[in-house]
Amino acid sequence: MNPSGQLPKLLKATYLADAEGLLRETRSTALYYFPGPVLAILVTLFLDYSAAAYRSASLPTVPGLQSIYDHLPAISGTGPGSYLLSFFLILTMLSVLLLLIRYLQWISTVYAVTSTRVIIQKGIFSRDFDEIPVTQVRGVDVHQTFVQRVLRYGTIQVSSEGGHSLGNESWHGIPKPFDFQRVIESASQSLLRGTWAGNPPAPPAPGPYLRPPGRT
Repeated sequence: MNPSGQLPKLLKATYLADAEGLLRETRSTALYYFPGPVLAILVTLFLDYSAAAYRSASLPTVPGLQSIYDHLPAISGTGPGSYLLSFFLILTMLSVLLLLIRYLQWISTVYAVTSTRVIIQKGIFSRDFDEIPVTQVRGVDVHQTFVQRVLRYGTIQVSSEGGHSLGNESWHGIPKPFDFQRVIESASQSLLRGTWAGNPPAPPAPGPYLRPPGRT
């Protein structure tokens, strides 16, 4: 049972120990992976239409591009409308392939913080796990550009002792990175204090060794 009360939705639940609490889990934000491929698809679709319209008289042409296409030479007896359309369709398929690759990258990586570890889970069908004990975390750096700050995501880098490979990686596109930073630092400090990060330590039970309130 997860003592924190937070059940894993992204992280493989069986990877957590019985007394280990899940504090935070996330994927990179979609805003990091998808704007580029989606923009590329929209641009290439526009170019597809412009070439198809130049080739076919039944479609309204794109004025600015039509004058450019008029100056292009024929290649092996093929007019610019035909070979441009083929070329732009190839670009569109490559853009869709890039979007698929980005989607697989997005869903295949999960970042998590538990009461004892910082974990990266990678893979879709098979899973690989890398981890750093929170007691070995020496620093959590957050980097944001102006656009990333507006969109509320950034890059996190965890430095650690012991030569852990995760300490040399940058985790891109982490949503609310300062919240993620605070969770890692809180878990580390709680373990160093001998308390668990998920629940505060219970107050000592009253006994004869305690003075009643208000007395000295």
